[in-house]
Amino acid sequence: MTNKGYPAIWLLDSGIGGLTISRAIRRRLPALTQHYMADSAAFPYGDLGAEALTERVCDLMARAVADCPVDAMVVACNTASTVVLPALRARLPMPVVGVVPAIRPAASASRSGVIGVLATPGTVRSAHVATLIERFAGHCRVLKVGAPGLAALAEQHWRDGTIDPQALARELSPLLAPEWCTLDQLVLGCTHYPLLKEDIQAQLGAHVRLVDSGEAVARRLDEVLAAPSLRQGASAGGRFHVTGALDNSAGLVARLRAEGFRDIVAGQEGRSW
Repeated sequence: MTNKGYPAIWLLDSGIGGLTISRAIRRRLPALTQHYMADSAAFPYGDLGAEALTERVCDLMARAVADCPVDAMVVACNTASTVVLPALRARLPMPVVGVVPAIRPAASASRSGVIGVLATPGTVRSAHVATLIERFAGHCRVLKVGAPGLAALAEQHWRDGTIDPQALARELSPLLAPEWCTLDQLVLGCTHYPLLKEDIQAQLGAHVRLVDSGEAVARRLDEVLAAPSLRQGASAGGRFHVTGALDNSAGLVARLRAEGFRDIVAGQEGRSW
């Protein structure tokens, strides 16, 4: 437990995509206090090399944990999870849970034997994804799609509710090719993508099941914390910290508070709302 005796965690993402993981954790462990680090000054993480990303995340979260001790940390970002977990676990004194693309359940559930993995370009190229496909989807045809702009579309959609259907169609176009018409499972391999779940479903059709990792991460965190009392009640509300600039509009702050965060902190100077 933390010094104050209340179970708490930090979540990390390069933006607001990790809110999809936060929501799943809140459904399973409503009494857990969540603090969130949105490293928007480095968005998107896929633009950083492995060494730079590892150094940045380890330093950032070491400072966060020193300032606000927690019982566990969740890397709520697929790109960062494929790169930084070993170094972060060596650096921090608490358990660190990462995000694994849901390739295993998608491959197991597929009736056609044709599945897709939709992720950032860096994630789909990673050895981690290749290993998961080899281990769990060897009996399937697998289409890997690296979508360079989809996370940014999700960020914009969460902020103002808008979506550019043509831009979304461009990101999803490989999945609509005739040779992949029997695809029936799509792994959402970036935590941002469930924010666009309805829009993605509308473009691909109801025959394609969208699979994300939120519930699996929540289950794993439940096992790590081993505190059944967290499954009932409500948290005291945590901190949402943004490393870059934050639009301090009333609507944005209200949305973050509706996600369960009491204090909104932005920038190196620690400005609060």
